[in-house]
Amino acid sequence: ARIRYATFLYLSKDYTSALSELDQVRLRCDSNSTTLLRVQSYCYYETKEFEKGLNTVNHLFMLLPPDKRTATDMEYYGKLLIKSNRDSSGIEQIQKAYALDPTRADLLSEMGDAWIKLKQYPQAISLFVQKISAGKEVKVTDYYSLAKAYNNDGQLKAADSAAMKANDLSAKWATGWLLRAQINANIDSTSEAGLAKPFYEKFIELAMGDSANPAKYQKGLIGAYTYMAYYYILKKDNTNGLDFLKKKIELPLEPDDKKNVQQAIDQLEGRTPKGGKK
Repeated sequence: ARIRYATFLYLSKDYTSALSELDQVRLRCDSNSTTLLRVQSYCYYETKEFEKGLNTVNHLFMLLPPDKRTATDMEYYGKLLIKSNRDSSGIEQIQKAYALDPTRADLLSEMGDAWIKLKQYPQAISLFVQKISAGKEVKVTDYYSLAKAYNNDGQLKAADSAAMKANDLSAKWATGWLLRAQINANIDSTSEAGLAKPFYEKFIELAMGDSANPAKYQKGLIGAYTYMAYYYILKKDNTNGLDFLKKKIELPLEPDDKKNVQQAIDQLEGRTPKGGKK
C-alpha cells in the first residue's frame, strides 16, 4: 500500500515525499521490490540525486531481466547516465526506450541534446529534423536546439532559419534572440552589414525587461554589448560605441577584459592612460 502511495506521489510530482515513503518500505519490508526500486530510481533523477539513481537502477536491472524492463526504465537509466557524464551510454539506453515506445517523440529531443553536448552535430541535426518533420509535440526548444546544432556545424543559413522559427514561436524568449544574434554574427563575420544588430537589440530589450532575473542574462549581455560597441565604433559612431562600452564595464568581467574595456573608454573620451602619452 505504501509503494502504491509512493507511486501516486511520483505521478503527482511530489518526488521528495515519494522517496520518504519508499525509504520506510525499504527499511521495514522488501528492499528488493522491483516496483520500489523502479519508482525510487525515477524519483532520484527528478530530485537530481544522480549517483543514487544510478545505483538504484543498477540494483533494479540485476533483479529484472531485459524483457521485463519498460521503456520508462530505459529512459530514466539513459537520463541518469547523461547527467553523470556518460552521454554515449545514456543515448544508447534512450534509443532502446524509443524503440520500445516510438510514440515518445520527446525522447528524440533528449538524444539530440545529448549529441550536441558531445559535439556530434550531424547526429543531433538528424534527430531534431526527424522530430520536427513528424510534427508531434514539437516545442520551441526543438527549433532552438536544431539552430544551435546547425550553427556549430557551420550550416549558418539553416541555423538562421531554425532560430527564426524559434523566435516566431516564442517572441519574448530572450535566449532565442541571443542565439539568432550569434548566428548572424557568424554569417556577417566582419560586422560590416550589421546583420546581428537587430537581434542583439531585441535580446537586450527582453533581458533588461526581466528585472526578476538579472544575473541570468549577464553572459549574454556581455556578448551583446561587445558586439554593439564594436559595430558603432566600426561605423565611426563613437558616442553610441562609448555608451555600450560603459554598459559592458558595469557587468562582472574577467580582469583582462575589464582592463581592455577601460582602456577603450579612456581612448574614446580622450583621457591619457596612467604613465602614457595622449
